[in-house]
Amino acid sequence: MTIKRVLIMALWLCCCLSAHAQAQRKTDILTLYNGDRITGEIKSLNAGILRFSTDAMGTLPVEWQEIASLESIYHYDIRLSNGTRYFGSFDQSQRPGEIHIRDIYGEHDIDWLQVVEVRPIEDKLLDRIEMYLAAGYSFNKASSVATTTLNTVITYENANSQNEFTARSTYTDTDNESTNSARANLGRNVWTDRSKMFTSSFANYETNDELQLDHRVGVGAGVGRYFVDTYQGRLIGSTGLQLITESSQGAGEDQNVEWFLSTRFRAWRFSTPELEVDTTLNLYPSLTDSGRLRSDADLRIRWEIIKDLFFDITAYGSFDNQAESSDDFDYGLTTGLGWEY
Repeated sequence: MTIKRVLIMALWLCCCLSAHAQAQRKTDILTLYNGDRITGEIKSLNAGILRFSTDAMGTLPVEWQEIASLESIYHYDIRLSNGTRYFGSFDQSQRPGEIHIRDIYGEHDIDWLQVVEVRPIEDKLLDRIEMYLAAGYSFNKASSVATTTLNTVITYENANSQNEFTARSTYTDTDNESTNSARANLGRNVWTDRSKMFTSSFANYETNDELQLDHRVGVGAGVGRYFVDTYQGRLIGSTGLQLITESSQGAGEDQNVEWFLSTRFRAWRFSTPELEVDTTLNLYPSLTDSGRLRSDADLRIRWEIIKDLFFDITAYGSFDNQAESSDDFDYGLTTGLGWEY
């Protein structure tokens, strides 16, 4: 249960980071279309939501289409959907739905919906880390089947890179046997211009009792691109090579080189209840083991119940046409509760 221990440590880390979060000066001004003006601090603007910290109401999630203008004397990294980036501050705009940016090159009026991301340049490390944890449990008395699931996503992003750790563990206990399926991924994307190609490097670990896989460790690198990158959704594709070392029941340990093809799509809806869909599909044709093809897929759907607490649906599938077991496909669907920091 190595993955379970990793997930428990991630939960502990979330609690520690939350306990050490500190308030900062709140002098930015947010104006909504209904005329409300709120004073606080711009924490981030990403995926269609502005995180705006206030003294009286905590951190507010505000939908982009509700914002008329922003004002701030501090400097930000501002990225548009076409890849253009500005490093400057916000002045009062001349008309609603437009932001007025001031930088060393002059002043710029930008349509609000062109903005994909805003990050404070003075942001501390902890402010750039986002964490999501989900857990679920089910028990069927008639079949005496109990299933426990744990999922986590930890991301850190700055101006030139995105780093992400994801882990999933599903433990099934019956009267006859107990089985475990687990996967952990660590990836890094680096770019100079996000509207163009980026380089990708990653490592992963997997175990699956249903496919008689004791363990599989992979490392690889490649290139990718953001084909869609707006405030409503993202579509990413990447390709490259990876080296895997795996041990299966009855087959011993082996190494293979694989070509990988990966695509990931994320979409958001911010009307109540808030909804996010995140799906990934990976294909691994082997270059050293003739005729072998592996693939895996993950789907996560989450609805916000109350602030930072979500109802979570997670599905996964894993396929290997040369698996040691009689069944070459394993899948699962779980529900549970998730928490975001």
